[in-house]
Amino acid sequence: MKQTFSLFILIFVFLASNLHPDELAPHSTIYIPVKDGTQLPTDLYLPHDKVEKLPCILIRSPAGRNSPIAKAFAPLSQLGYVVAIQDTRSVLDNEGKTIPYGTDSWCRENDGQETIQWLAKSPITNGKIGTLGFSAMGITQILLSPSAPEALQCQFIGTAPASLYHYAIFPSGVLLKHQVESWLGYYAKDTGVCSYITNQLLDHDFWNDFDTIKVAHEVNVPAVHQGGWYDTFLQGTIDAFLARQNGGGPKARGQQKLLIGPWSHFWPLTNKLGDFIVPLQGMAPPENITPQRLFDYYLKGIDNGMDKIPAITYYVMGPFDGSPSSGNVWRTAEIWPIPAKDTPFYLVEGNKLQEEINVEKMINAAKVSYIHDPLNPVPTLGGQNLFLESGPIDQRPIESRADVLLFTTEPLQEDTEVTGRISAKLFVSSNHSDTNVAVRLCDVYPDGRSILICDGIHRTGLLSLTQPHAVTLPEHPIEISVDLWSSSIVFAKGHRIRISICGSNYPRYENNWNVGVFGTHQGVWNIAENAIHMGKSLPSRLILPVVRKGDKWLVRD
Repeated sequence: MKQTFSLFILIFVFLASNLHPDELAPHSTIYIPVKDGTQLPTDLYLPHDKVEKLPCILIRSPAGRNSPIAKAFAPLSQLGYVVAIQDTRSVLDNEGKTIPYGTDSWCRENDGQETIQWLAKSPITNGKIGTLGFSAMGITQILLSPSAPEALQCQFIGTAPASLYHYAIFPSGVLLKHQVESWLGYYAKDTGVCSYITNQLLDHDFWNDFDTIKVAHEVNVPAVHQGGWYDTFLQGTIDAFLARQNGGGPKARGQQKLLIGPWSHFWPLTNKLGDFIVPLQGMAPPENITPQRLFDYYLKGIDNGMDKIPAITYYVMGPFDGSPSSGNVWRTAEIWPIPAKDTPFYLVEGNKLQEEINVEKMINAAKVSYIHDPLNPVPTLGGQNLFLESGPIDQRPIESRADVLLFTTEPLQEDTEVTGRISAKLFVSSNHSDTNVAVRLCDVYPDGRSILICDGIHRTGLLSLTQPHAVTLPEHPIEISVDLWSSSIVFAKGHRIRISICGSNYPRYENNWNVGVFGTHQGVWNIAENAIHMGKSLPSRLILPVVRKGDKWLVRD
C-alpha cells in the first residue's frame, strides 16, 4: 500500500542526510517480545557502528519494516538517532486473518506501548522515544498514545484519523466501500476479515478499541498532526488534534500542532491535485514544521522554537487555475475552528442557492424530486479519496444527469472566504424509509467548470450511528444534517457556489439498495423516489462558515 508525506518532509528525509534509504542497511534486526510471547521483528538503524545511548525514533509499519515508505525514514539515523522500524503483528500473519490494528491500541494487547517500554530500557537508547509515520503508520501512533509510557516524548502523526469507525470505515454510518475493501484486501488478505469488518455497521463496543477521542484524557504526549484538505482522513486528523489539544493530559493539552495543506493523501508521489497541480505556494508552509525540528526539541532538548510555532497552520485554497483572488495563502491560528459566521444559503425554486433572503417572505412550501436507482448509481469524481482519484475534479459529467439536483448562487460580487465545518440541513422525503442523500459542494468557475471542494452523505435509515430509524411513513419530510467535513477556500469574485444532491456517490460510498438497513445483502432492490423540500416551513439550506467577504472580516477575535 502506498503511504504519503508532504514534499518538504520528503526532501528533508532524503536530502538532510545525503543518503537514499536503499543505501542504508539496518545495523541489526532484533525481536521485541510482547506479553503473549509474540516476537516483533524490528530493524535498527544507527548513525555509526559504535553503540551508544541515543534518543530513538520508532516507526511501526503495518506494511512491513521493508516497505519503501517505512525505510524512507532510515536516514534520520544519520542525524543522531536510533531509528527502529517494526513489523506490526498483522505483517506476521501469512494467512491474512488478523484484523489490522487489533493489537496496536491501548486496549488488551498493546504492542506499541510494550515496544516503547522495551526500547526505553534497552542499552541502545537513552530512554527517550518519539514516534513517526503517515497513513497506516500514523494510525499505529494514534492508537498507542492513550496511557502510553512516560518514555514516549512526542509524535509526528501524518494523515491519520482519531477513530477508525467515524473517519475511515463508516463516516456518517455509510461504508467507504472502495477504500475499505481495497485497504483490507492489502492488509488482511483473508476475505473473512473484510466481511466481518464491513458488517459492523453500528457504532458499538467493537469500535471502542479504535476510538481515541473517547480516551483523549489519557493521552499525555505532544504531537504534530498533519493533514490535507483532500485527504481521506481529514476530519479525523482535525478531531484528533482537537481532542488532545483541549482534553488531553497535562503534557498533551495545549501542546499539539495542526498542519493542513492543499494536499491529497498520496502527494507528493505526484504533485497533481485532481484536475490541477498543487499551487507552488502550497508546496510547504512558511514555518519549518518537520520531524527533525520536533525530535530535536523533545528528544535532544535543542531550543529551536518548536514550542513557539502557532497551534494551527493551514492553507486557504483559492482558484486552482491560478486566476486572481485573495486565496491560495497560508494562515495561522491558536484555536480551531477559527472565528466564522455560520451563514445559511437557502435552496429556492429555480435551482437557486440564495444567501440574502427573508425567510418569512419565502413561499410556504415547494419541492423538487429525483430518483435513486441503485443499478445506475452516480459515480465518484474526485474528493477526499484514498485509492480512487482524489482532489478537485470537474463535476459537470455527473451534473448533467437527470437524477442529480443542482442549486447555484449568482456570480459572487466579492471574494468569499470559508473556513471550518460545512453542512447541509435538508428536508427530505422518500417512498422508502432507508435511502442515501449525497451532497457535493462545488466552486463554479466563470468558464462553467464545477470544481469539487468537499462532499458528504446521510443515510435516512439510521436514527443515529448506534440505532436504526423506525420510520413508518417515509413520504413525510424529515430534516437531516449532511456533514461535509471541513475545508478552507476562497470562492473568488465572479465564481458561483453550488451544491448538488443525489442518491449516491459510488464507489466512494456503499450503494443503498433502498430495502432497509439490514436488507442490503438479501439480493433485492428498489428505486427510491426522493424529494428535497424548500420554503418557509421547510427551509433546506447549505451552511458555510464564512470568515471574510472582500476586505470585511465577519468575525474577529
